[in-house]
Amino acid sequence: MSGIDLRTINLVTGLMCVVMGTVILGMRRNFPSSIQGLGLWGLGALLGMLASAFYGAERLMPPSLAAIGGNALALTACGLMYFGTQRFYAQQVHWQRWAGVGAISLCGLTYFAVVHPDYQMRVALFTATLAGLFAAHARLLWRQGRGFAARFTLVVMGLQTLIFVARCVAAFWLDQASTHRFAASTIHNAYFVSFSFMVLLFLVGVLLMASERVRAEFEHMATFDSLTGALNRRVLLLAGDQELLRWQRHAHPFAVLLIDIDHFKQINDQHGHLVGDQVLKRLAAALRQPLRKTDLLARYGGEEFLVLLPVTDEATARELGERVRAAVQAMPSDPPGCPCTISVGVSGVHEGDTTFDQLVARADLALYQAKNAGRNRVVMMDNPTLPSHGRTP
Repeated sequence: MSGIDLRTINLVTGLMCVVMGTVILGMRRNFPSSIQGLGLWGLGALLGMLASAFYGAERLMPPSLAAIGGNALALTACGLMYFGTQRFYAQQVHWQRWAGVGAISLCGLTYFAVVHPDYQMRVALFTATLAGLFAAHARLLWRQGRGFAARFTLVVMGLQTLIFVARCVAAFWLDQASTHRFAASTIHNAYFVSFSFMVLLFLVGVLLMASERVRAEFEHMATFDSLTGALNRRVLLLAGDQELLRWQRHAHPFAVLLIDIDHFKQINDQHGHLVGDQVLKRLAAALRQPLRKTDLLARYGGEEFLVLLPVTDEATARELGERVRAAVQAMPSDPPGCPCTISVGVSGVHEGDTTFDQLVARADLALYQAKNAGRNRVVMMDNPTLPSHGRTP
């Protein structure tokens, strides 16, 4: 370890930062706007490259200026990466607090670089400040992070925090006031190499975090209706097929509710489609209130919603249908003069059913009867045999 050239490690660290920072900023343009923090991560990496450049340029400028500039840029870079993670998790960014900590630390570093040069104190103060910042970063990942990428980044930040603490303590018996930044020693070399490696691992970790978030958002889009937040039709039909298989194996009853907003076309025609969209959102929220945690609500199409009721007989399904209808009728009119009611068709599984579509078809016919009977009511299809006629378009 003592044969390592620290100037080369410093150069490699700077190159890694500029490459990863450029990659992160380039990927930011292709990520959804809902994923925040990439800009701050990328900018932090680029500032890390500038910090390495300052440290390596001590022969081209006064050593005190190289030390102060490098320390200021390194502290700012690490702070921006922390703020990027706060933005990523939609947390409030308390930059004033850390700006104050950084300013105090930088004043001390400047004093021990210009007024009373002391490398030992600079190392102790610099690593203590970064240890506190990295510990806060690790704590944020521990509290907010989910999945492999967040845990991976948490481990990286936790290990680097321990390394900073160890280097801070070691400064008081390893270094002297006149020790040079690039002086070779086993502990200092290990610190330098580990920090460079951890920077790379952290930037890889945040890229993985962003990629996991993109995948999660696409999975959400493939599962939920973007307007109402209810499940989409495909997901509920798949769940219905699974429920039918369970009924065939274990004879657990289940039922469905098919729900349609009464006179929804008039709402759109009189108040516009934007108001119609708001009605759909409010309706979905009202429908969820009387449902149980195990019940699945999906937007079936247009103004229709389908509810899957596992382990539910037809009588209980009808009671739930009535509670759902009453909850929607109790919604306040918004806008005024725009009341909203629903018609509900109920159907349970019957002997001889071989597909989930048969339940939905019976619920559809029950809904048709509810519409013909005056709307704002619940009708259950008692006869499992489908009549020859269906709903008119």
